[in-house]
Amino acid sequence: MDGLLVGAALGMGVLLIFDALTRPGAKPDPAKWAAKLGPKGLAAAVCATAVLAVTQWPVAALAGGILGARLPSMLANARLERLRVERIQAIAELSARLRDSLRAGIGIQDALSRAALSAGPAICTELRQMVAEARVSGLGAAARSFADRLGPDADTLAAALALGDRIGARNTSEVLDSLAESTAATAATLREARARQTRARTSARVVAAAPLVLLLVIRLSNPQYLEPYSRPGGQLLLAFGLLLIAGGYGAMLRTARIGRALQ
Repeated sequence: MDGLLVGAALGMGVLLIFDALTRPGAKPDPAKWAAKLGPKGLAAAVCATAVLAVTQWPVAALAGGILGARLPSMLANARLERLRVERIQAIAELSARLRDSLRAGIGIQDALSRAALSAGPAICTELRQMVAEARVSGLGAAARSFADRLGPDADTLAAALALGDRIGARNTSEVLDSLAESTAATAATLREARARQTRARTSARVVAAAPLVLLLVIRLSNPQYLEPYSRPGGQLLLAFGLLLIAGGYGAMLRTARIGRALQ
């Protein structure tokens, strides 16, 4: 009787496996799963799995998953900060180039067309689109659309261009002169502030990572030494230690936060 039950269970298992592999709707698609998870979910799953495979600690795997979920947004924020500094610097260079062209007697639309050929990559596409739109809908509307695409950093330049289209290029050169100086100073301030913030973030990450790296090295080199952490009480103690590290890391970042100042 027992042999019959075991055989039936084994046969049913084989049948289910065969059905799962042959039914088109039931075939696993890693690409679809990755798309459903998204960057944050995928990074969290990979980090949690890797940490669990190395440490075999559920609490550490949970912490790894949280860190992995935060990783895409951290990288995206750093990229946005860098692009903003580059965009402001490009606007300062564009303002100076337009000022020089207007003082040389070149019309504002011709000056824009020439500047679009050598504009910085941060605003090159938007500037060329503005030049094309200016030929159709006028410089004022094109400048407003240009500012909408680039954000508040381009508002002053767009207003100066729209004003120059109404009152003439001669008076606009003085506005662009002041704009070039102020924008260049803002870009320099942003670069310095970002450099300081980067150093502070690096210091915070080194301080936070040092105990974790040490714990990982001990776990790999001498697993028996950290065997108490595999018990429920040890997992609670590990969770408390990770919370302290996360709190200290967050406090160090808050002391160096310049996000509001940059705005």
